[in-house]
Amino acid sequence: MLEWQDITRQGAHQSIEALRQKQRDVRDTVELAADVREDHPQMGCRDMYWAKRGKMPRGRDWTEQVLLNCGYRVKKKPRSFTQAGEDICPNLIEGRNITHINQVWQTDITYVWTGRRWYYVSFVIDVFNRQIIARHCSRDLSSMSQVRCLKKAVKSQKGSDLSTLIVHTDRGVQYTSNHYKKYLKDHEIRHSMAHFAWQNAYCERVNRTIKENYLNYYRIEDYDTLCSGVGKAVRLYNCSKPHSNLPSRLSPAEFTEAFKRGEYSDYHVKVWSKLTSIKMLNVN
Repeated sequence: MLEWQDITRQGAHQSIEALRQKQRDVRDTVELAADVREDHPQMGCRDMYWAKRGKMPRGRDWTEQVLLNCGYRVKKKPRSFTQAGEDICPNLIEGRNITHINQVWQTDITYVWTGRRWYYVSFVIDVFNRQIIARHCSRDLSSMSQVRCLKKAVKSQKGSDLSTLIVHTDRGVQYTSNHYKKYLKDHEIRHSMAHFAWQNAYCERVNRTIKENYLNYYRIEDYDTLCSGVGKAVRLYNCSKPHSNLPSRLSPAEFTEAFKRGEYSDYHVKVWSKLTSIKMLNVN
């Protein structure tokens, strides 16, 4: 039969071995992906490749296609919006070129249902390295809860230069309150505000990622389990989740260490602006 099909015995054995190798590669790829999904239930196929890139048997595109075919596609949920307050600050970060850590932080509040009631979670992220530098779980939406979250962020950067820091928030009443503004003024930190939802996009995205990719898969029953779950999710996000907008898809913690060693010195973040976006210009 081999002679009739003009196939040598060696060629037949090579084809069979290639098929068996492909089957092994598929099996190993799926097993690695399953291992990642235990900690990151909503991590996308491409990010799973980057998370295990040192162990994946084949390249990015092949891995992504295999995982999609095996049912690892991520399902997205609808987003939510908040309410604005008064005494609005200008937007100081639109169009800004961020070149270092502790130049621009963003913060926002999101909500989590525990089965009995709503609780509220706040994050502060550094826009440059996408790292969550503070988190705070609260039973209420008071301005003091947001001050506590900001205090944690400032404390976490003890010894660092915060002289050029801008804290960017939305226009919620917690951020327009006297308590919040006084804390910023006392620490000589400039306050910037988003006038539209997309102007606070970095923190909005973190809110959605932490809730939909992690907390929705944890057993959150009360305030204590919420705090524990948020802590675990933040550690995973910072230390082991590849970030598509960071060089080499490093995690925020990995990128921060590399940047401190002098790597990626030309990396910067250009905050999107309607005035500089080609899509918003009328070009004849």
